[in-house]
Amino acid sequence: MSSKDKKIQKDGLTNQEYSFKHAIPIETVLSNNSPEDKKSDVQTVANDELNEQQKDILKAYHDLKRLKSINSEIRIFEEVRKLDFLYWVENKLKTLGFMFCEENNYSDESHKIITENFISTSKKNINLIDIQSHKITDFNLYLSIVLMSNGYISNEYLYLKNISEYLFEEVRTNLNKINIQVTKLEISKDSWIARIKTKSDCQKLKTKLEDYFKVIPCIYEKFYQETPKASITKKLVFDSAHFITDHDGKCKNLHGGRYDIEITIKDRIDPTTGFVIDYSLIKNITKNLIINKFDHKTLNLTCPELSWRSSTEFLSIFIWEELIEYLPNLKKIKIYETETSYCEYEGTSLDNYIKNGPSEILTYFKNLNRRINEKEKNIFG
Repeated sequence: MSSKDKKIQKDGLTNQEYSFKHAIPIETVLSNNSPEDKKSDVQTVANDELNEQQKDILKAYHDLKRLKSINSEIRIFEEVRKLDFLYWVENKLKTLGFMFCEENNYSDESHKIITENFISTSKKNINLIDIQSHKITDFNLYLSIVLMSNGYISNEYLYLKNISEYLFEEVRTNLNKINIQVTKLEISKDSWIARIKTKSDCQKLKTKLEDYFKVIPCIYEKFYQETPKASITKKLVFDSAHFITDHDGKCKNLHGGRYDIEITIKDRIDPTTGFVIDYSLIKNITKNLIINKFDHKTLNLTCPELSWRSSTEFLSIFIWEELIEYLPNLKKIKIYETETSYCEYEGTSLDNYIKNGPSEILTYFKNLNRRINEKEKNIFG
C-alpha cells in the first residue's frame, strides 16, 4: 500500500496515530497530508457560566499545573496513547471553546519531528482566578483526573507522583473524610511520592471511583485491565568500606569494596505507558535511599542494623525494607560483593511489612537493653 493510499484510509486517526498504525515515519504522513494538518484555531465563545463538572475538571488540571498558558491560549496536553481520554475531556469542556489540536514541529535537539497533542481555548474563555479558588463539588471526578494524569499502580497499590504539596493535602483531606489514608514517602529533600496507604484502602477507593472508571476512557485500562506481566532489573553501584566483627579471616579488618546491586521488579505492564515502571523512578528511589546513604562510607557506621554484621545478607534485607514501601512490586535484590560472591534476596511483601514491621534479625543490637528496672532490683537485691 502506497503512502497516498494510506492517507485516504486514515479513518479519523491523527497523523501521529496513523504513523504508528502503519509503522511509517510521521514525516511521510505529513508530506502527503500537509493541507489537512490540524492547526490551533481557538475562538472566543459566549461568556456562559461554567457548570460544576467543568469547574472540577479545570480545577484538577490547575492543581496538577497542567493548564498551560501559551500566548493567547490555555492548553491541556496529553500523550498520544491517551487521546481517547483527552477527547473525553474536550467533550466535557467544548462549551468553553476547547478544541483538539495536533502540532508537529521539527526539534533540533531530537533531530526529528515532535508531535504535541492538546486541547486549547482562548484565555478570554476562562477565568483562572475563579478556577484556582473553586471549591471542589465532585471529588471523585477531581481525583479521577488526578490519577489519570499523575497516578500509577504498583502491585495493587495506588501512587501519585510529581504533585504539589497543595494537591497532596487536598487529596489527603478529602480521603480522610471517608477513612482512606494517604502516606507521603520522601525520596529526597525536594522529591517525594504519595501512596494510598494500605491495599484495603486502595480497594475501597477503587469502589468509590467505579462509576467514573466505567465512563472515562483509558482509566480502567491503565490501572486494572489484566495485562501480561514482566520482570525488569535496574543495576546500580556504590563503593563502601566495612568489617566483619568476630570473623576468623581478613574480613575482620576494615577494607573497601565495590557493591553492584540489581533491583528486580515484577508486575503487570501498564498498557498506557508500555512500562512495568519507568527505570528512572527505580533509579531515583534507589539512588537517594540507598546509594547516597552508603557510597564512600563505612557500612558498619551508617546504621545500627549493619553495625555488627555488614554482610551482603544483612545488607540485602536492609535495602529491601528501605525500598518496599516505594516499590511494592519488588521481586528480588541481588548484591555482588565480588565477581564471584553475591547474595540474592526475596523479602516480605509490603502487606506483611505494614503489618509486622522491620525484620527482627537486623534489630538485635538496635533494641538491646540490659538496664535493670526497679522491680528487678528488688528481686535480685
